Amino acid sequence: MIKTRFTALALAAATALTPLAAQAAEIEWLQWFAAENTDGFYDELVADFEAKHPDITVKLVTQPFGKVRESIVTDNAIGVGSDVLGLNMPWTKEFLDIGILEPLDEYLARDDNSFATSDLVEAPLGKIDGHTWMVPLNAFPFVMHVNMGLVRQAGFDAPPATWEELAEQAGAISALEDGISGIGMPFSSQPPSNGPILTFLPLLYAHGGRIMADTTPNFDNPEVVATLQFLKDMNDAGAIAPGAASRTGGVDLEEFIAGRTGFMISPGVHSSSITSRNPELEYTLVRVPTNGETAYRVHGWEIGIAADSPNKDAAWTFVNYLLSPEVNARAAKAANALPGNLAALDAVREGADETLLKQMEILSGDTPVEEMRQSPKAAASWSVMTEEIQAMLRGDQSPEEAAAAVQARWLDLAG
Repeated sequence: MIKTRFTALALAAATALTPLAAQAAEIEWLQWFAAENTDGFYDELVADFEAKHPDITVKLVTQPFGKVRESIVTDNAIGVGSDVLGLNMPWTKEFLDIGILEPLDEYLARDDNSFATSDLVEAPLGKIDGHTWMVPLNAFPFVMHVNMGLVRQAGFDAPPATWEELAEQAGAISALEDGISGIGMPFSSQPPSNGPILTFLPLLYAHGGRIMADTTPNFDNPEVVATLQFLKDMNDAGAIAPGAASRTGGVDLEEFIAGRTGFMISPGVHSSSITSRNPELEYTLVRVPTNGETAYRVHGWEIGIAADSPNKDAAWTFVNYLLSPEVNARAAKAANALPGNLAALDAVREGADETLLKQMEILSGDTPVEEMRQSPKAAASWSVMTEEIQAMLRGDQSPEEAAAAVQARWLDLAG
């Protein structure tokens, strides 16, 4: 949707000699999905779409996840940007506040769509300000990845299923030898500062807690305090990998793949990197250990259309293609994720590897939770949680003080 390109297209349309040329459209798709899949799948997907829709050209723009949000916000501010946007649900409220997203209700209501809206994973469809703003390309639960070799070396036969067992096993693994840690907790302030989303929130949801009351921050509640206390106790006992304040999610993943960490809480999609890069690792994944609830943070790769796109119908034609059961199943398999269109589940299950089947098992019957869509100013919210949890782990404040500090700062962000 870059202005220079739009001008060029407008000129081409004005001087075109045939109706087909006049209708031609070029759309741009900004995402991080292809950065996490290096076998060319998304290039092939775009080529397949263009073969089926010769009047639409798709420019695939791939950036690392940590750069995509910043690019969307910056491009919007200067009047350039992409037509189809790869989205992360926690960005929703911020993007609505600055008018980035196009409401999708009219598109979803079209009779000629290749999918039924009722088949889509529900979390991204929830209305905010009376509208739906994004649709799910895929979905995966946050899980706990387990190095069973270290679990057995520490004297245990099975992965932990409860908080108590997690603390015991992580402590025992950390005591095995230098350089080995029970569990990583990435609380670096380096953008996108998403450690609390990766680790703290899944543990909180397994305790039955929440951080929002509808659209109002609700961080200073007993369940949050208890979860922070659990983190502090594990850290004080040496069960958490040292250097949490400088540890990023990327470092956490690398350390786990290298076999130096017993447990890692992260999206299930990381299982494909783990198994492909260290096939010798004695690896499995399980639900996040519970402290009373079997609930998981659900996450995925969402798709939206830019409000300023000059080619919204062409953009929706591409989104519609991505959500068709056959294409959506292929995209889910490529990401080792669950499909955003649940009508594609059977196709994904056929030939799925053990880790994907495990994710389906975890999803079955457990409670999905996603609150960050309503949080104020997503990136700032993450940073606030990160900073206050860092201070708690350093011993500068208690869990109660950390919870109160986050609540006060979140209320300020919410205005």
